[in-house]
Amino acid sequence: MPEEILVRVCECVKGWEPDVLRYGSTFVRSPSNIKNLRLTCWRFCNTSSHLLLPFVRVELKQASVEHLNTVSRHPTISKGVRAVRVVLDYYDYELANDFALFAEYSAANLGDHADFLECMDSEEFEDRVGNNMETIRKTRQLENSCLSFASGAVDDATFGANPSHRKLLQRAHEEYRSRATDQKQVCESGAFVRIVTAAIGRMPRARRLELREHDGYSAPHWKRTTPPCAGDDDYFLCWMIRPMTWDEGRQWVLGTPHIDLLGLPGAGHEAGTFLKSLEINITSLPESHDVLTAEEMRSLSMSVQQLKNIQIKLRGYRLANLTELGHALDTAELQYLRNYIDAVLNTHSIESLSLDLECFLDEDTGPLTDLGSLMTFRLWGNLEEVSWRSVSLYQKDMERFFQQLRKPLKFLHLCGVRLLDGSWADTLEILRTAPTGYEVTLSGPSGAECEDLSEEEINKIFRSQSGDYWGK
Repeated sequence: MPEEILVRVCECVKGWEPDVLRYGSTFVRSPSNIKNLRLTCWRFCNTSSHLLLPFVRVELKQASVEHLNTVSRHPTISKGVRAVRVVLDYYDYELANDFALFAEYSAANLGDHADFLECMDSEEFEDRVGNNMETIRKTRQLENSCLSFASGAVDDATFGANPSHRKLLQRAHEEYRSRATDQKQVCESGAFVRIVTAAIGRMPRARRLELREHDGYSAPHWKRTTPPCAGDDDYFLCWMIRPMTWDEGRQWVLGTPHIDLLGLPGAGHEAGTFLKSLEINITSLPESHDVLTAEEMRSLSMSVQQLKNIQIKLRGYRLANLTELGHALDTAELQYLRNYIDAVLNTHSIESLSLDLECFLDEDTGPLTDLGSLMTFRLWGNLEEVSWRSVSLYQKDMERFFQQLRKPLKFLHLCGVRLLDGSWADTLEILRTAPTGYEVTLSGPSGAECEDLSEEEINKIFRSQSGDYWGK
């Protein structure tokens, strides 16, 4: 049988999967059929191996980085990788070297997990884990023990009502410190960015980059076939040593890893890689961010000239709320984010654009900045799909955006959009006459006359008979 036909047969065995470049790696599953097929004979192994890994995850761990490096150098498997997901959860080095602070952090994680379990439906929980109340009771006991030690309320000999909790906390801290040390070695001197960009450059079809926190694969896995028993310390330990997001690091007044997080696309371009798809799903910027110079913005824009799909989601601890922690509002950070978004949107090749910018809104003072002008100072020659969530803009910018389109949109989804002037009555008319094709939806609008309307009046205007949104 010719090689080309055999490859098609292998693709049929693998089955259908969504377009990784457009929709990302979230819905991609490991092709178990291909794993079995590769074991059949050497010929099947050689013709199907490129279907084995549609995407590769890389974490801030030495073993994970080595795995990416190995995959990128494989002569067959590397040809099938289309996306690289960089998972940015991290272990803080200060926690790793402060036993009392780590005890407080462990208590917070255990408390959050117990709160979550208490909110769950008990019958559903028992099917997955076992005795709901018993698990919550043990979690609360360990939480209280950790809090007692963190506050110095107990001595080292007794450690509360259960001395075994001291041993578990010590074990958790040793494991956390080991992981933090491993991570520090990976991130030193920009090695992480260099290794990832070089690996992407070696994989000819890897043209999607995802920057994410808490992607689900690395989260503590509480779903079990048997209930946790008295000696099942691993169940609790995985929550005590849970890595944190960059936003959580700011809430705990800790540092962040020293890596050029948002510089990855530009670094990839310098290594000879042009991305087709980019997803940034983070909760906060690293502390090491700096002002984007004009030269850096030009370099970043050059790196995205072939970008077709872009998703930017910034939904962490809102920047304005940092004042509650005693920090001044970082307006420089807002400007950095605005300039960064401006740079990555500076290309005519974009076909799909999704922006979710909740961190730019403040419940008390309103929007911290508007982004409407970023949508209007360029022509959109290929744009087909648009999704805006928690974006603030002026009515004139909305109208000008549609004037800048060079062909009708297929989809337009607006959620939580805040209008900074004008009226929603006029804006709805703009949406009705906009050059759009299959679907236009609007939900959760705010600003303008919505500030003076009751919730019932807003629902009457903006909700259709078919759902909780306005559409045409």
